[in-house]
Amino acid sequence: MSQKKTRYHIYDTVRQDPEQVTEFKRDPGKAIRASLRKKKKSKKPVIVCPDEADMTQQVNEDERTCYLDDVISENVGWIRIQEKTFKRWMNEHLKHRKLEVEDITEDLNDGLALINLLEILSHKSIGGHYTKRPRINAQKMENIVLTLNFMKGEGIKIVNIDSTDIMQGNMKLTLGLIWTLIFNYQIAANLRDDNSGGGPKKKLLNKINQKLKPSGRKATNFTTDWMDGTLLACLVNCIAPGLIPNYAILNSDDKVENTRLAMDLAETWLGVSKLLAPEDMASTSADDLSNMTYLSGFLDCKVKEGAPVVYPNRAICRGPGITGVGLLPGKPAHFEIDASKCGAGDVEVTVIGPDGSDPVKVEYAASGDTPGIYTGTYHPKDEGEYTVNVTFCGVDVPKAPFKLNIYGDGPRNKLDLSKVKCEGPGLTGEDILPDDKAWFKINYLEAGPAEPKVEIVGPDSQPVPFTVEQDGKGEQYVQYKPPKFGMYNVAINFGGMPLPNSPYKVKVTPQVDASKVKISGLAQVVRIGDSPVFNIDTSAAGDGKLEAQIISPSGKVLKHIIDDDDKGHHTIKINPSEVGTHTINLVYGKVPVPHGPFNVKVRPESEPDKVKLEIGMDTIRLGEPTSFHVDTSEAGNGDLKLRILDDKGNEVDVFQDITVGGKTEYTFTPTKEGTYTIDASFAGVPVIEKELKAEPRLKLDKLNIFGDGLNSNKPLKVGEECKMTIDASRAMTGAIKIREKDPSKMSADHDKADLELLVVGPDGRPVALEIEESDEGVFKVAFTPDKAGEYLFVAESEGVAAPKCPINLKARGLKSVKIYGPGVEPLGNICGFDTHFIVDAREAGEEKLSVDIAGPGTGEFKPQPTIMEQKKGLYHVKYDQSLHNNYKVEVKYGDEKLNKGKPFKPKVHTHNVGAFNASRRRVEIQVTHMALEAPESASVDDYIDLNLKFAQRFKQTASVCGTQPPQVKVLGPNNKLVDTKTNVKDSMYKIRASPVEVGPHKVVVRCSDSDLVYGAFNNMFNITT
Repeated sequence: MSQKKTRYHIYDTVRQDPEQVTEFKRDPGKAIRASLRKKKKSKKPVIVCPDEADMTQQVNEDERTCYLDDVISENVGWIRIQEKTFKRWMNEHLKHRKLEVEDITEDLNDGLALINLLEILSHKSIGGHYTKRPRINAQKMENIVLTLNFMKGEGIKIVNIDSTDIMQGNMKLTLGLIWTLIFNYQIAANLRDDNSGGGPKKKLLNKINQKLKPSGRKATNFTTDWMDGTLLACLVNCIAPGLIPNYAILNSDDKVENTRLAMDLAETWLGVSKLLAPEDMASTSADDLSNMTYLSGFLDCKVKEGAPVVYPNRAICRGPGITGVGLLPGKPAHFEIDASKCGAGDVEVTVIGPDGSDPVKVEYAASGDTPGIYTGTYHPKDEGEYTVNVTFCGVDVPKAPFKLNIYGDGPRNKLDLSKVKCEGPGLTGEDILPDDKAWFKINYLEAGPAEPKVEIVGPDSQPVPFTVEQDGKGEQYVQYKPPKFGMYNVAINFGGMPLPNSPYKVKVTPQVDASKVKISGLAQVVRIGDSPVFNIDTSAAGDGKLEAQIISPSGKVLKHIIDDDDKGHHTIKINPSEVGTHTINLVYGKVPVPHGPFNVKVRPESEPDKVKLEIGMDTIRLGEPTSFHVDTSEAGNGDLKLRILDDKGNEVDVFQDITVGGKTEYTFTPTKEGTYTIDASFAGVPVIEKELKAEPRLKLDKLNIFGDGLNSNKPLKVGEECKMTIDASRAMTGAIKIREKDPSKMSADHDKADLELLVVGPDGRPVALEIEESDEGVFKVAFTPDKAGEYLFVAESEGVAAPKCPINLKARGLKSVKIYGPGVEPLGNICGFDTHFIVDAREAGEEKLSVDIAGPGTGEFKPQPTIMEQKKGLYHVKYDQSLHNNYKVEVKYGDEKLNKGKPFKPKVHTHNVGAFNASRRRVEIQVTHMALEAPESASVDDYIDLNLKFAQRFKQTASVCGTQPPQVKVLGPNNKLVDTKTNVKDSMYKIRASPVEVGPHKVVVRCSDSDLVYGAFNNMFNITT
C-alpha cells in the first residue's frame, strides 16, 4: 500500500464520520483514532493509541509508514510535545551518569543510552556482555536486543517493537518504547497500592484529585483542564499551602504565565522537574501522555525545607462571636482566632448579617505576646442568621464559614451546662488502643438552645479527626481513632462555653511490653528471587496483635505473610522484587517495637562483581601444587565456571575441593615455565582473569657454587675435609631448603627440597655431607673423601642440574700407597743381579707412576727401571744392579713423591765364589771383545770354562778398576750365583763355572772394586740334564 493511498484513506475516514469533523479541528490525532476504531472490520491500516486499559502504544505492522510521516507530523502538534517531554524525562535520569540525549531518533540507536537508563530505573545491572563502544551495526543491534530482553525479564510487555526499529530511528515506535518505560517505572510504580478499580489513567486521575481535595477543585482529564494553569497552581498550593496563595484569583487568560509560575515553584520547592514546557501544557495541542508524565511527578514529591508554606487547617476559632451562644442584637460579639501554628500569613474575618440588614463592621487585631493570636468584635443589630467567615491566606479555616442565630428574647439564648451529660470510653481511655474506635455520647436535650462543639487534640498537639452522628433528639454520638499512644484532650463546648469537666484527659496506654519482642533473621543475605523468613517472638511481651509493614526502596508497601503458632511465635515471609534496603516496621499491641524500623538489605539475584579470588602471589613454583580460593559467598546465585590456561591456550588439569561457606579451593600443578591464566565466569559473566607466572622455585642460573674443594688444579686428599660454599641468596626469595640426595636420609614425609646435593665416591656410593646455613641463603658444605679416586659432585633442583654440574673431583690417597720389595730395601741386593719392588696404589686413585734410580753407573750404565702394571693400580718395578754400591730410588705417584718425599736407599753387595769341583767336565767358552762364545747347551755335570780376551776398550776400563782384574759372574735361571773360578794370563781370562740348575744362564762382567758393569750376556748358554 503506498503512502499516498494511506493518507487519502485516513482523511476520508474522518470525512465520512461527521461527529469527528469538529473534533478533528481541535485534536486531529484523537479524531483519527476515534474514526479508525469504528472501522475495525476494514483491511485498511489501524492505529491503536494509549487508553485506560493499556497505557502502551501499540501499532499494526501495516501502518508503520503512515502514523507519523503522512498524518501526525503534518497535523498533530502533540508529537513534537511528546518528543520533547520524553527526551527531558530521559535526561533527568541520565544526568546521574553524566549522559544526555539530544535526538531520540539518533542517540538511542546504539543501545547505550537505553542500557544506562534501564539500570538507573531498575536499580539493577543489565547483565550480560554489551559493547561499550559500538562501531558497527551488529554491535549496536546486540546492545538494543539486550535492553529489550531485559525489559521482558522485568515483566514489561513490548508490542510491535524490535531492535531494527530503534536502530533505524523510527520516531513513532521509539516514543512508544520510552512511554512504556515511563509508565512502568514512574506511573504504575505509584499506583500498585491503588485497588479502586479502573484503568491506569483513571487511577492516576484519582491520585491527583486526592491532592486537590483541600481546594474543592477536581480534574476530569489530562489535557483541557490543565491548559489555563490555574488547576496546576491549585495543585501546587494544595501540596504546599501558601506557595501560591492567590491561585484562586489567577486570570485564566494568562495561561502560559500561570503555568510557568506553578512549574517554577514546583521545581524549586517540591523537586518536580520541569519536563514539560509551559507553552506546551497551555497549548491546544496538549498531549495527555506528556501531561501524565509530568503530573505523575507530584505523587511522591516532598516539600523542601524552607519552603514558604502555610497551614490554614491549623487555625482555631472560638468565642460567642463564632458560636452565637448568648448573643443579643445590639450587644458586642467577641471572638478569638488562634493562627499561631498556621505559618506566615494574614487572617481575614467577614460577617454577613440577615438578608436586608446593614453590613456588619468587624474589628480585630493581633493580641498578646504569641504571634498569630487575634481578638475581635462585631455588633449584630438585627435578629436572624449571621455568617462569620474566617480565612487564612485566602483559604477557609476549619469549619468556616460559621452559621449562628441571634434572637432578641433572652430565654432562647439561656443555657444550662449542668444539663449536658457526656459518657463513653472515648472520654476515659479504658481499653483503647491506637487506631481503635473510641466513642462517647453527649446528651444536651435539656441544656438549652445550642449544640455541642467537640475538639480533640492528640499528644503532638495536632487535631484528631472525629465523626458526629445526630439522633435529632438532643444526643450526639462522637467517634474517633487515636493515632498513637499518649494523652488526648477532648474539649466539649456548649453554647461557646466549655463543660465543667472539659477538656477531658484521655490517656491511651499500651497493654503490652513491646521491648520484650525479639526478632531474628535480619542479618541473613536476601536476594531477588528469595523468600526470606523472619522469626518474631512475642511470648514474653503480653497479649497483643503483631502487625508489620514492609517498605521497598522505592516506597512501595510489600505484601507479606504472617503466621503464628498461638504461643507467641510468629514468622514473616516476604518476596522482594527490588534491590536495596527494605524497611520492616513492627507494631505489637499497637506499640511500635523498639529499635525499629528494622532494615533488610536485598541484593541482586546475582552479583558477579562480588566474586573474589584469594591468591597471595603472582609468581608460582614450577612442579609444586598451587592452591587458591574463589569466594562466591557474596555473589548470590549463579554457577561458577573456572579453567586454567597455559600460555598456549591449553587447559590445565585443576582439582576442585568441596565448597565450604561459599569458598572453593582449587589446586593445579604447573609443569612448565611460562604464564598461566585463571579464567572464571559467574552466572555467565566473566569475573576473573588472573595471570600467574610459573618459575622454578630455585633459579639455578643465579646459584653460585665455589670453594677450594672445587679447584680442579688442587686435588683432594683422602682423609682431609673438602669444603665448598653454595650461595643461593639471589637464586630465590624466602627460605630455602637444601639436603643430601640420599634416600636413606630422606624424611618420612618426603618433602621436596629446593636444592639436593650428592657426592658419589669412586666406588659409586654416596658420600656423607655436612650442610650448614651460615647466612641467609648461604650454605657451607663439607665432606671427607675416604678413598682415592674420582668423586662426582652434583647440585640439582627438581631433577635439573645446576650450572657446571656435575663437577669431577679427584682425591689422592698417598698414604695408602704401599711400596715393598728388595729393590727398595737396604739389604738383600747382590751386585750383578736384577732387583725389583712392588708399588701398590690400588687405593690411591689413578695417577701416573714414575721411578728414577740414581746409582754408581751413569750414562748408558745408569740403571733403567722397567715398570709393569700387573693389575689396576698394582705395579711391578724391576731394575739392574750391575755395580755394587749405594742406590737412590725415587718413586713419584702423579706429582707427589712417595715415602714422605724421601728416596729409598737400597744397598748392593758383592758375592764371594768358592772353588770349583774338580770332577766336573770342562766346557770352554771363548769371550772375544766382550763377546762370549759357548755351546748352546751343557749338562749340569759339566764344567763351563769362559775365555775372555781383553779388547782395547776393556783394557782401558780395566785399568780404572785398579790392580784387581775384572770379575766375571755367572747367574742361573733364578738369578742365583753360580760358583766360578777365574784364572788370568796376559789378556786372557779363563773362568770356570759349575752350574747346578737347569735352564738359561747369563754372564756378568764387573769390576771387582766397583759396581761398574762392563757387559751382561743374557742367555749365554743353556744347561740341560
